[in-house]
Amino acid sequence: MKQNKYKIDLKQIMDECSLNGSGADEGKVLYNALVSHIDSNPQHNVFYLSINESFFDASFAREGIVKVALHYRMKKGLCLIDLDEEDTLENILGPVAKLEQPIPYYLGEKYNLVSYKKIGSPSKTNLPIFEFLLSRGLTTATEVADQFDLKLSNASTKLKALFEEGFLLREEQKSTSGGLEFFYFAIK
Repeated sequence: MKQNKYKIDLKQIMDECSLNGSGADEGKVLYNALVSHIDSNPQHNVFYLSINESFFDASFAREGIVKVALHYRMKKGLCLIDLDEEDTLENILGPVAKLEQPIPYYLGEKYNLVSYKKIGSPSKTNLPIFEFLLSRGLTTATEVADQFDLKLSNASTKLKALFEEGFLLREEQKSTSGGLEFFYFAIK
């Protein structure tokens, strides 16, 4: 399975909607615009939000970016790209902590998660599994169980937790045995 990805230009949406990146009310307008873009592209499951040349405050980010990621949790993924500097992330950090919604991002070629203490990053016991998925791509519970010497039920529970916490997406596909199996992948 190849992840279907779609790029959305935040600056372009802000210009089209006459938004200056300030306040919760403007963030709600952005929310509606992003949901419209995402819903009109159902064939994609990962959406890259290009932050390049966009400036915004924390309440705008909460209502317009983090709530979109929360809205699509376990269905579609939102990943930030084209960040000029990490200072931009400071206005996303508070909403991530408040809403307990992880947001992956790229700073240059480096993949990371917007996180605050334990909020926004996988638990200590699930972090190795998350890192395994980052390096591997598409993975099943069977592969995780084999890699970490876990019982299949334990591997499945850990993957399901990462999925429900918003760190992973999954698709149901036919397995080689003929049944159905979940295939997990990181939002990246």
